[in-house]
Amino acid sequence: MSEGGRTLRLALLQLPAFELAQHEAAWEEILRRIEEAATGASNGAPDLIVLPEASYPAYYLHSREAYDAAGVYDDAEVEEIIGEYAARLGCAIAVGLVQRPREGEPDDGRLRNVAVLFGRDGRVAARQPKRFLWHFPRGGAAPGVAGAPIAPAAAGAGEVGLFICSDGRLPEITRELALGGAELLVDCTAWVSSGRDPAALSNPQVDYMLAARAIENGVWIAAADKVGVEADSIIYAGRSGVVDPRGRWRVQAPSDRPGVIHTAIDLDEASGPPVAPRLDLYGASDPAVEADSGGAEEIVRVAAAAVEVTPSAVEPMERLRALVATLATQGAQLVVLPDLARADPHALDEEEVLPLLRALSADAGVMLAVGLAERAGGDSYKRLLLLDRGEPLVFWRQSHLDAAEVAAGYRPGGEPPAIVETRLGRIGLLPAGDALAPEPAHALRLQGAELLVWCAQPLPGLAPEALRALARTRAAENRVWLAASAGSEEAGGAFIVDPSGAVAAESPAGSPIAVAADVHRGLVRWSRVAPDTDPIAERRSARYLAGGGGA
Repeated sequence: MSEGGRTLRLALLQLPAFELAQHEAAWEEILRRIEEAATGASNGAPDLIVLPEASYPAYYLHSREAYDAAGVYDDAEVEEIIGEYAARLGCAIAVGLVQRPREGEPDDGRLRNVAVLFGRDGRVAARQPKRFLWHFPRGGAAPGVAGAPIAPAAAGAGEVGLFICSDGRLPEITRELALGGAELLVDCTAWVSSGRDPAALSNPQVDYMLAARAIENGVWIAAADKVGVEADSIIYAGRSGVVDPRGRWRVQAPSDRPGVIHTAIDLDEASGPPVAPRLDLYGASDPAVEADSGGAEEIVRVAAAAVEVTPSAVEPMERLRALVATLATQGAQLVVLPDLARADPHALDEEEVLPLLRALSADAGVMLAVGLAERAGGDSYKRLLLLDRGEPLVFWRQSHLDAAEVAAGYRPGGEPPAIVETRLGRIGLLPAGDALAPEPAHALRLQGAELLVWCAQPLPGLAPEALRALARTRAAENRVWLAASAGSEEAGGAFIVDPSGAVAAESPAGSPIAVAADVHRGLVRWSRVAPDTDPIAERRSARYLAGGGGA
């Protein structure tokens, strides 16, 4: 805790799974655990207790008919009792519930998967329906309405925003909460998993996505999940815990045991987004119709080089020439280099380096991507250069600058992202800090990008795996390939990630080497992640990007 910080004490309830037919036992467990969490902490009663998604009555409901026949308690009664507990124990409670349509909502036969926040006075402070339904709950539950307002709600010392499980896979939802003032995002979740060892289960959101959400928004995230098996077919990942604004897990439960996690956070550490959002650059658009890039090979070989970045051009260029030549003989058709300008106001600019890079690309017969400094009319910009066989295809200015780049005198570019049609397919360009915000990558994907090229730089001050987590998240949330290079430092590295978020190739930490992988362009056209669940087709960013809310 920082001295004088705004401390918020949390209790995360990792509950055992219950079947719909066991809803009475689930209810008893909920109340018992709430009481235990409020009275059993050694550092004082919590300010906020968080429970999983669909804590009551269950996650898998089989059908509306099965739900109606199960004798589930009345929604108003459930809320009244939880509210009474909140008021009596003097703490806010966030809980995931499955409810019938409320008064004024259309009774279309579907239920509502919601997260409800009760304030310390026992009253409902916020109610957030799940907006991105995943797989089997889709048939029996209605999603939250796109464009519905998501207002942070006070809980103790800070502003809290609610989301539910797979909502965390669409960056607009958490982004909207953070830009609305939330310092802590609460995830009532039901992460599912699989594996031979119940003590070693995980989930993509645990592995990298929540870290990216925390980093890109500069907020805390607290998540409560279930453990065990439901309906003989759903294995929960556990791993309830807290991620700090730098993307580090401060505390995390095991994957195989229920219990209560007590921790405290300093809300003053919530610093906000590391780069200023540029929502004005992104017009309203829906997913592009997938079309083949005429003449491009279906499978291309892409390399990313974690080379050492120095102020001098000559020595590194000689090493780089040998490396690119080697990669070319190994079949690489595109080589991604780091951002060479970084936050150095005296960085080498294009005029000094471009002739060397053009010769390098021409001699090896490869496409080359690199980040450089541009001096124009007394102004300095950072931009990504894409060369093919020695000829410049495009120069693209970075639009999102961090504090160090601004202090170094760089100005942001003012153009929205655009893809480049190349002989290797449709490539989207991500200069350095543009990948720290979720909007540029998504805008490129909506325009049909098949591969995102990120000429990056190390991310000091963040979690050691921050760059890796961001690379995997940008690929997975957009179902697109991504190749990134950030130099040879421990916090840098080179990565090639497939559209599922799996790492196809990566460099060892702190090693100045290159890695390569085959990029199968056809995988980008497969964006379904579960039956009737498509994070690309279902993302509607128009109102959000226009400042009106809604993913």
